[in-house]
Amino acid sequence: MSTQQVQINGISLQYQTWGEFTRPERTVLLVHGLTASSQEWAQFGPVLASQGWYAIAPDLRGRGLSEKPPHGYGMPYHVNDLLSLCDALNLPVVHFIGHSLGAQIGYFFAAVHPRRLGRLVLVDAGGRVPEDALQAIGASLQRLGQVYPSLNAYLAERQQTPVHQWDPFWENYYRYDAEVHTDGTVTSRVPKAAIEEEITVNMSMNADALLPRIQAPTLITRAALGTLSPTRGIILTADEAERAQNMIKGSRVVEIPDTNHYTIMLSEVFTSAVLAFLSQ
Repeated sequence: MSTQQVQINGISLQYQTWGEFTRPERTVLLVHGLTASSQEWAQFGPVLASQGWYAIAPDLRGRGLSEKPPHGYGMPYHVNDLLSLCDALNLPVVHFIGHSLGAQIGYFFAAVHPRRLGRLVLVDAGGRVPEDALQAIGASLQRLGQVYPSLNAYLAERQQTPVHQWDPFWENYYRYDAEVHTDGTVTSRVPKAAIEEEITVNMSMNADALLPRIQAPTLITRAALGTLSPTRGIILTADEAERAQNMIKGSRVVEIPDTNHYTIMLSEVFTSAVLAFLSQ
């Protein structure tokens, strides 16, 4: 694993890589969800590298250790950043795997810049979002803007999150997200205002106008379980996955059993499906 920074579009963008850069066509861009970071891919990136892929996982602007400008959030801004990152690394074409918001960024990228994309994997997003979706992602939004008395207090609260089992992966994920201030207090690195702007901008986008424009071979993966209960808090429903599949020519859907919106990318079934798709 290597951690690097690049100056693009007036900001500093942090990114992690796994594997050796051998051929441009073996490069995969890993794009995280709404309030996440590159750490979302800390298990999946090394697996890609072990199969000869070169994986690049940026912290999107406003997340992780990337810069946090006061404004400029939403799919078009992220696509601009990602294309500028690819330009800086001399990558004319990349494969793209995006989870949640990352999937939305992926279909915008694919629809508007088709020549820059090899294969596309949409992870648990791509359809119309159900009404209980904001409630479903409430656990991750809840920490934004909160001040915690210590790192231990922050991690203790995160351990109570019902959507995943606490283990070293999630502890490292949240430690990376924690900004420890000089007085010992802790906040999330993600500014609440950035996410509020992000949500408003992206709600104004018309996915139904973008999806039919995608030309790249596309794999749509969806989590079988909800985050509020096995049947509630499902971000990409079976019906919406099928509708997205019908709109993206030649795409296919794979349901990942025993996973929810937050654990899907940790599943061996997910890993096997994506590796097989990339190798086709």
